[in-house]
Amino acid sequence: MLTSIVLRDYTTFISETIFNFNATNYKILEDTNVGSNRVLKGALFVGENASGKTQVLKSIVLLLDLLLENSEQNYIFRKSLYTPGTKYTLEYSFNVDGNDIKYSVTFESNSINSEKLYLNDEIKLERLNTSGKTYFGEEKDNNNINPGLSLLKLEYYNTRFNNDELLNKWFDFLKNSLYINCLIGGRSIKSYNPTRISEQFLEKYAECNDAKKLNDLIKKIGYNNEVVFEKESSNEDKTIVINSNKEMIGLKKAGTNVVMPLLFESTGNKAFLSTILPIYYATKNNCMLIVDEFSSGLHNELEEALIKYFYNNSNDSQLFFTSHSTNLLDTSILRPDQIFSFRFDSKKGTVIKRFSDENPRESQNIEKMYLNGVFDGMPKYDKEFKDK
Repeated sequence: MLTSIVLRDYTTFISETIFNFNATNYKILEDTNVGSNRVLKGALFVGENASGKTQVLKSIVLLLDLLLENSEQNYIFRKSLYTPGTKYTLEYSFNVDGNDIKYSVTFESNSINSEKLYLNDEIKLERLNTSGKTYFGEEKDNNNINPGLSLLKLEYYNTRFNNDELLNKWFDFLKNSLYINCLIGGRSIKSYNPTRISEQFLEKYAECNDAKKLNDLIKKIGYNNEVVFEKESSNEDKTIVINSNKEMIGLKKAGTNVVMPLLFESTGNKAFLSTILPIYYATKNNCMLIVDEFSSGLHNELEEALIKYFYNNSNDSQLFFTSHSTNLLDTSILRPDQIFSFRFDSKKGTVIKRFSDENPRESQNIEKMYLNGVFDGMPKYDKEFKDK
C-alpha cells in the first residue's frame, strides 16, 4: 500500500510537499478505512479549481506509466514553471507485508537523472544518468541505460528482481491499479494489466461474463436499474438492433421491460456503469484505484454509496480521488486523516492541509468546518453581481 508521496519542483508544487497516508490516532472507521499495518485505504483531495489536486493523482499515474507502460514517457511538462532549473523529484513509499519500499526518481528535462530503490533502508538500485548498480542477490553494473527508461522497470522485466518475493508482490500491486478520468469521453479508464481487462472494462466484461454478478452488486448498492447483455433489446413490439456480431450492453429500469442501449443512456448511467466494475475489481484485487473528478455525472448519494462500498469491501486496496462534493466531508464516510485540502498561492505554489492537522473531534461536522474556512482550500467567489 502507498504510504507517502513527496513532491519537489513538480508542476504547481514549489516547496517540498509530503502526503502521508498512514493512519493517525483516530478510532473512527478503523475497521473499514484502514488497511494492513495501519495504512489508510486512500485519500480524498478537495479544494479550489486549478490548485493541484489532479496533479497529485497524476504523480501516482506517472509512477505507473514509468514502470509499466511499454513506451517512453514525456517528462518535461511535469517540471514546475514556478521554480528555477530543469529538475524535479518524486519519491514514493510503500508498505508491503510490513516491509518498507522507497523509490525516488529525479527527472531533468525529458530524461531520468537519477533513481534509487530501498527495501527496509537497504539500497537495492541506484542510478545516475545512464549508469547504475543493482543489488538483487548480487551487485551488478548497468551502463548505457536509455535516458528515457527506468532502470527499475528494466530490472523487473529482465530479471524479476531475481525472484525477490516482496518486490514482485509490490509490482503486482502496481500492475493491478487503474486510473479513471471522469471528464474525458464520459469516463476514460487506463489499465496496467492487459490480462485482467475483462474484469475492469464493461465492454470486455460483457464478452466473457453474464450480467448476474454485476446485477447482484448493483442491487446491493440500491441502484434502480439492471444491466442486460444481449444482441437485441425489445421495447414492446419494436426491436433495436445495434450490431448482430457484437453483444449489446443495455440498462433496464426496475419494474419495466424496456432495455435501453447504453449508447443512448444518460450521462449518469454511463458514469455509474463505467465506475462500478473497477470498484468491484479493486475490492477483489489489492491495487490503487485513482479517480479524477469522481462526482462527475453521479448524484451525491450515489457517490457516497460507491465510496462506502469500496471501503467496506476492500482489503488492502486504496482509493485516491478528487471531488467537489462537500457532502463527502463526513466522518461517517472518511476519517479526517484521509482528507487533504488544496489552495494555490502565487508565491508558495500549491499549499495543502491535512484535515487531521487541525485535530477536529470525531463528532464534529467537518463539512461545515471546511465551508467556514477552518481547513483552508475553500474558494471565495463574488456571488453578488450588482453595480457598486
